[in-house]
Amino acid sequence: MRKSNHFKGLVIATALLFAGFGVRAQQLETSVFLNGILPVAQFNNEVNLEPLGTFEPMTSENIAMGAAGGLGGSARIGMWFDVGVGQLQPFFEAGFLWNNSRSYIRNKYDNNERNNVLQQRPKAPQYFNLPLMLGLKYRYDITPDVRPFVELGLGYDLLFISKNGYPTQTFRYKPSGEFSWMIGAGTYLGEYVSVSLFYMGLGNHRIDYSSRSYQPEAIDYSTVYRRSLGELGLRVGFHF
Repeated sequence: MRKSNHFKGLVIATALLFAGFGVRAQQLETSVFLNGILPVAQFNNEVNLEPLGTFEPMTSENIAMGAAGGLGGSARIGMWFDVGVGQLQPFFEAGFLWNNSRSYIRNKYDNNERNNVLQQRPKAPQYFNLPLMLGLKYRYDITPDVRPFVELGLGYDLLFISKNGYPTQTFRYKPSGEFSWMIGAGTYLGEYVSVSLFYMGLGNHRIDYSSRSYQPEAIDYSTVYRRSLGELGLRVGFHF
């Protein structure tokens, strides 16, 4: 119910924001962004791996840590209107962010001696975030080709973690949703392309973790942790 109310609130706020600015609207803009991202907060913490040959390099205590740099993309719709000195744009954006585990974690999985016994490569966890943002962008045109801007967004982030482990023991994670926010600054290079830096706070996510072991006997258990996740990124935007 809590997640549903957050999402409904975001949709309603988006409708009200566009309705309020619609009277003075100057131009509808749709945008597509390509992002390069670096994890921050606990997402960037180093991981102390278990000794080689133990059941699982990544444990419940260090999941959602040790993330590598990743990639992402998003789509946005906004409406520009004139505020006298510059332009203001309310917008709604839906995004996708992907981070793998760092190379030393992936190598630990690859080199684990259980790999040789089971003849199947174990899987390191991967992280997928789906942020939904409602925000405002302010732009001031210095020249037709240099148009700097700042932006701020508030919203809701969905976190998905891939299952990982071995055939004899698998680790699964429930999707998690939390309040998120972003701040960014950059410039348009002409009318159709922009570059910018951004920081995105993805929330203090609940990591609902469960494991099932098949050897020597079936054992199920679950644990819940909290992880503070964020991304620092560089993005290129294409505007239509």
